[in-house]
Amino acid sequence: MLLSKRKLINDLFLISFPCYGIGMYMGIKASASLGTVFAVFPFILILLVHGLDLIYRRQVRNMVTRLYWIGLLFLLTLIWSMWKARSESFPSLQFGNTMAFTIMFIVPFHAAIVVQIRNRDQEDFDFAYLVLKSLSILVLVNIVGYAVGLQNVVHHIDGRINLPFLLGIYDAAHLLSLINLMLLFYLKDFARKPYRFLFLLSFYLVNMLIMMSVNSRLSFMTFLLLTALFLFKLIGKARLVFPISLFLMPLLVNFALLIYWVLTLPFMTAIVSRVDKADVTTFNNRTTVWDVGWAWLEGDRSGFLFGNGYQGQYKLEGWDHIAEVFNTRDATNVHMHSTFMQTLIGQGIVGYGLFLLVMWHLVRYFRKSYLEGRQEAPLFAAVIYLLFILQIDIVCYGNDFGNALTFCLFAMVVMDPKYISRKPRGMDGTLLQ
Repeated sequence: MLLSKRKLINDLFLISFPCYGIGMYMGIKASASLGTVFAVFPFILILLVHGLDLIYRRQVRNMVTRLYWIGLLFLLTLIWSMWKARSESFPSLQFGNTMAFTIMFIVPFHAAIVVQIRNRDQEDFDFAYLVLKSLSILVLVNIVGYAVGLQNVVHHIDGRINLPFLLGIYDAAHLLSLINLMLLFYLKDFARKPYRFLFLLSFYLVNMLIMMSVNSRLSFMTFLLLTALFLFKLIGKARLVFPISLFLMPLLVNFALLIYWVLTLPFMTAIVSRVDKADVTTFNNRTTVWDVGWAWLEGDRSGFLFGNGYQGQYKLEGWDHIAEVFNTRDATNVHMHSTFMQTLIGQGIVGYGLFLLVMWHLVRYFRKSYLEGRQEAPLFAAVIYLLFILQIDIVCYGNDFGNALTFCLFAMVVMDPKYISRKPRGMDGTLLQ
């Protein structure tokens, strides 16, 4: 009976990210509250199955370390930012969808902890492969949706592949990039497993084709750079990767002309379009919103400690100009195009500091797994990609899939090692010393 519950929980986690993507689509097309709850419904079921089992057993044990509280406190600051905005009558927030967001933010982290608890003594458990399969199913569901004529309802561009079950066209580039970085660890053993190798290689190449059609220049350049670092095994030796990532935004802005030169090289123009100089050097108008954030940080810093609430940037001086830049009548829902700035403005230095601690412990934990050649090593690639891209895109914030993924990975970090009895294994499944 225990085995069947464990399998059920693992299967629910497997479908969690596909449901997350479909739920986002439902939230825009139908009901925000219904779509949000559907997005995390498999996670909710995981908690229900585990909770009922605990009631039946009448036994509860704390199997997490103090790092758990860092993750929880960050999520509470995120939830607080939503309710603060709601209390100040932010246009798109009603009681129902704010409550749904509260559930969405808190549930994936705890459901992933349950997955870790249920598999703590299972020798065949491979969390990295489970995550990869779940994200891959999300891609396949998106491809099917696109094939039957569905379009992304948040942001789509004619002439490109607009995968429907994601929050914007560029989310597809991020999803495909981190999947392909993880696939690098599995593209081996052609002699022993040729069919598996060819299947994974085909999936990798299809992802590349979609990625080039999406044509997100920043994500593609980040992907190429990290691919080179992983292929040449340089990333594990780069001890400064975490602090360097924190300065990615100012580095990009200051080297904008160099980036434009790189994008105009013959081999890059063959795979990346949209190399207009003004567009590239402003990073598709990202610098416009970043300038407002930097001006706030250098100037009045209102709400610096605990934040200005969800979408708090609309209160900042100079934000009225953003509507003209992005050709919209209402700039209240234009985000900062940066998880870093969005978190800092919305949740203050307290929320951002907690988020940095989460990312630091993620990098530290999975870097160790990578250096030791453990089964979890592919997740280091996912973490490093998220670490860099969160500075220059919104994918790791709020209801975007990157936030849920970050805390599903963090669930592995917060587990107390004394409760994990399964032996560490290498990428080939062999036991490690």
